[in-house]
Amino acid sequence: MAIVIGVIIALIVAAIILAGMKKQMQPVERKHEAAQYTTKEDVKISVKDDTYLRTERNARAIEQKQQS
Repeated sequence: MAIVIGVIIALIVAAIILAGMKKQMQPVERKHEAAQYTTKEDVKISVKDDTYLRTERNARAIEQKQQS
């Protein structure tokens, strides 16, 4: 019974905390393209190189057709 009461109290505390966090959030208008979220002044690109962190390669033998 004590476990049930503890779970109920924890859920109530979590609900209060989440309600406070939700109250602080600001609404944002949904955009259809990524470019609409930023302006040219927001992003400064100085290098045009791609850095690959991981490359996966799958290989299998190609079966040769036997001629009769």
